[in-house]
Formats: sequence, C-alpha cells, structure tokens
Amino acid sequence: MMGLRRAMADERQLLEDFQHAAYTRTEVAVGARAIPLEWDYGAILDECEVWFDEDAKVLIGVLILRIMPDRLFLESIATAPQAGGSGRGRLLLEATFERARELGLNRVGLITNSLNPALAWYKRVGFTIDHEEQKAGRVVVHMSARVPETGHDPERED
Repeated sequence: MMGLRRAMADERQLLEDFQHAAYTRTEVAVGARAIPLEWDYGAILDECEVWFDEDAKVLIGVLILRIMPDRLFLESIATAPQAGGSGRGRLLLEATFERARELGLNRVGLITNSLNPALAWYKRVGFTIDHEEQKAGRVVVHMSARVPETGHDPERED
C-alpha cells in the first residue's frame, strides 16, 4: 500500500516507542493523555492493520486501521516529530483512503480530542463531525469522510 509495510508482531516495542514520541505534541496541545497512548499494542497488532511508513529504514509514520462492516476506522495516524509539516500525514491519509477502496468501503471514520490542532486539518481534508461525546475531562469528536475517487485530493480544491 503506497510504499508502506505491515508491522510485524515482534515490532510491538518499536510501535509503542514511536507512538509515544509522535503523540507528545498532541498531549501538550490538548493538556491530556492522548487516547492512543492508553492502548494495549499487543491487542492492536492482533485486531488492526498496522502500517509503517519508513524512509531509509527509519520509521517516520504509522497508520493503525480497523476494518469495520460499514467503514475503515482510522485508529491512529501519526508522524515522527521531525516529519511534522512535511506532508507525510497527507500521504498517510491518502494511503488510508486507498486501503478503504481496496476493501470496498466508502467511509473512513476517526475520533479525536476537540482540542487537537489536527481537528482543523481533518475538516480541510473532507472529514465532518458526526457527533461529540463528553468523556473523562475531554470532548471526543467522532468524524467521518466519504472515500474519494482515486487521485482526488480535497486539500487542492478551491
């Protein structure tokens, strides 16, 4: 899938270390523990597709996708701190939509914290808010997007 490779079960520690480094920015922005840092990554590797984005064998991005009957759920999209603003997130999102098309699914869902700066980006790339949910000191925003046709880039629309 677009140059990504599936994570192996024995790469759990690499995955956990990467997620901790990647979500530090989010935790600072929202003032709370990032939801993906509360997960059991053994279960994630068993239940989800975990995709690694590497450059010269250095991990720079992770996608965690859960296949559901009616949509592909984007559990996590994360880039290395040094990759922030490089467009890697957009490429990972394009890979998510590509995977949904491969699976015959026409929606991608996700959740985020209402204070997450990425919320505006999700809206720009075509996600809409389905509903919000108050949980333990945070507002969880449930979002979804229609899977665009191949080659469609919603950030380039005027």
